[in-house]
Amino acid sequence: MDSFPEIEITEYSIFDGRDSDCGNTLNISYGIDENYLDGVGVSIASVLLHNNIDVAFHVICDRYSQDFIKKVAELAVQFHVKISLYTINVTCLAVLPRTEVWSRAMYFRLFAFDYLSSKIERLLYLDADVICKGPLDLLLQLDLTDNVAAVVKDVESIQNRVDDRLSAYHLQGRYFNSGVVLVNLSAWKKDALTAKALALLTADNSSLTFKYPDQDVLNILLSERVIYLPREYNTIYTLKSELRDKTHRKYLELINDETKLIHYTGATKPWHAWAIYPSAVYYKKALQQSPWRACPAKQAKTLVEFKKRYKHLLVQRRYIAGLAAGLAYLRRKLFSH
Repeated sequence: MDSFPEIEITEYSIFDGRDSDCGNTLNISYGIDENYLDGVGVSIASVLLHNNIDVAFHVICDRYSQDFIKKVAELAVQFHVKISLYTINVTCLAVLPRTEVWSRAMYFRLFAFDYLSSKIERLLYLDADVICKGPLDLLLQLDLTDNVAAVVKDVESIQNRVDDRLSAYHLQGRYFNSGVVLVNLSAWKKDALTAKALALLTADNSSLTFKYPDQDVLNILLSERVIYLPREYNTIYTLKSELRDKTHRKYLELINDETKLIHYTGATKPWHAWAIYPSAVYYKKALQQSPWRACPAKQAKTLVEFKKRYKHLLVQRRYIAGLAAGLAYLRRKLFSH
């Protein structure tokens, strides 16, 4: 890890619409690439719509669009909140493993934890596809003194296969999802956990060992040093489920009145044009009350998204659009080789 170049994070812009600073603040961060900017904006809006506590946001990205900056300024004024934007130099991250679905932006959180530890003591990290639908005030009171983080265990389908992949670490039954993590930044910095994570990620066999690179290393490093929160703080829901559920109502078995944070995992996100299901309503309600309300839904960009799009369109009985999307997928797949 001594050879890993230092990653530079720079304060880019701060929008402070607060009337006052009460001091007892829930700090929330996101680490994204520019493809997820709008998702983060709506996620921030969802938190503000469901919370009366003092909240501040920290967004770390490699590149910002001017439209996003304009809308963040509007959001800060609309909700009287402080939103800080930072840029990260990603040149050195090419040595870290990536996947077909996730870019190397998944590692931004590791550097954010180091960087922000000099400013704040605890931080709630959220993925861009997390939408809030309930109060988070209990996270301000949670005692993390003897632990590095508070987390939520991953779903059974992931949990049950963990030891097949990471047998040396015996994580099955304790493996958590890294999309929602409340971090004790003092403990993180003291134990140099970013450096340790990078050492694991750059080991010779890392690409073979880690299916979910950032999540796997966090589980390895934080084993026995976490508090487990109830599912309501990371209610994992994949819109892929809609392909099997013809009623489009089974999501209510997972998302209920107690749910605080919904995590829309998988390739199809609630901001996609083909995500027209009741289960996406929580995102869309926040969208309509945010500066992003007039933004068009996202179209498919990646091969995986092209594949998911045509399947959803066919399930929705939009057969002509589904056939056209299927042909577009096949064409893209053919020319990607």
